[in-house]
Order: sequence, then structure tokens, then C-alpha cells
Amino acid sequence: MDATQRIIQEFDRLVALGREAVGSRPLAERVVYYVVATRCEIDIDGFAAVYEQDLDLAELEILIDGLGRIGEPELAAEFRRGFESLKADGFYEHMIWKQVSPAVKDEIDAIGQRVGDRLWKLDEKLVVLLDTRPQ
Repeated sequence: MDATQRIIQEFDRLVALGREAVGSRPLAERVVYYVVATRCEIDIDGFAAVYEQDLDLAELEILIDGLGRIGEPELAAEFRRGFESLKADGFYEHMIWKQVSPAVKDEIDAIGQRVGDRLWKLDEKLVVLLDTRPQ
């Protein structure tokens, strides 16, 4: 089975458990889930939706940490940059996207452009993470 098929299979298994149950799974499984869910959210609703409606703060931290763990510090830094900009703008106090300043929205869009489709190229690294997780 190639890496992409393995990640599809793992993601489908995690989806069947339900999002709440994913939160109690081992870190490697949570990283796989949040990376795949994030790339799907970007494709469906755009990059800003990752912050606006896809991931809560704890899930975003797992995504950022996970990207670092699989050797993607630049991607991790991009997601962290978006988080920090939104935090400084007060978004996490009100969670209303319409109240985010235009400058921060532009910054999130620029981050999205830099991230692009890079999350779709991580399946091999995600499989390595799964295979090296503590049993």
C-alpha cells in the first residue's frame, strides 16, 4: 500500500470514530487527522476557514506541533504566524471573522498562498510518524 492510500485509510478510520474521540487518540493519529482535515478544509472553504471554523486552539496547536515533528518547520511557522496574528487582532476573544481587521485578513491570505498545496505532499512523512509512534 502506498503512503497516500495508507493515510486515506487511517483518516477514514479516525473519521468513523468521530471528531471528539480523535482528541483522545495517540498524538501521531491526531496529527494525521488534523493535517488531512486541514488540507480538505483549505480545498473546500479556503485557507482562512482553517482558523475561522475548522480547528479550535488545541487542535491548531497539535497541527503546528505535528508539522514540526514531521520535519516541516516552515509550514508549522506559517500556521503559527496566522494564529499569532489573529490572536493579536483579538479574533480568539470574539471568534467573529467579520471583526478581523483587513490587514490581518490580508496576512492570512498571504500565508495561505505560501502554504498552497504543500499539505497534500506530506503523506510519506505522516506514515513515518504513524510507524514510529509508541505502541
